[in-house]
Amino acid sequence: MKHFVLAASLASLSAFAGAGEILRLKDGRAIQLNDDFTWHYIASEENSADKPHAAPLIVQPTLTGVVVTLGDNRPILQLSDSGVDVVLSAPRYEQGQLKLDSAITNQSSQSVIAVRLAIRVQDAQGQWSEEQEVTIWQSIKRMAETYLRPHTSVEGKSLELILEEQSQYTLYATIKQIETR
Repeated sequence: MKHFVLAASLASLSAFAGAGEILRLKDGRAIQLNDDFTWHYIASEENSADKPHAAPLIVQPTLTGVVVTLGDNRPILQLSDSGVDVVLSAPRYEQGQLKLDSAITNQSSQSVIAVRLAIRVQDAQGQWSEEQEVTIWQSIKRMAETYLRPHTSVEGKSLELILEEQSQYTLYATIKQIETR
């Protein structure tokens, strides 16, 4: 009798061991997880030719636009990406250039070694006047004490854009790249 119970127990366990757990993914596909830490897709009964195929989504960084008035000492634009905040402020016109101060705050858990912005400026008539990418903050290579540590702030490099003098500009900016360690 003991051998019969033991044999029945082993038979029931082996039936469960061969069958893996079946999971449904968010996109509707099904996979089977096996006990040996492998997995494979389970073929669906639907004909894939009947389904329309969607084009892949291409994500472009969005440019944030703001009207810049000369002499306004308030912060005019705050950009955030991956826990790094960049604030542009104090627009002024000096020697044929629109100048903006920048400040960077690291809210992330990693040290930042460089911050790069993409800038576009439109004049009052709607014409694109200036477009550039500029590194507003960078540490010294291989000098860890110059990194922007988590939960600290620094003054960034001033943006200098060569433009005709006007009372207002429309500034479009985005954080193009953040390098961390």
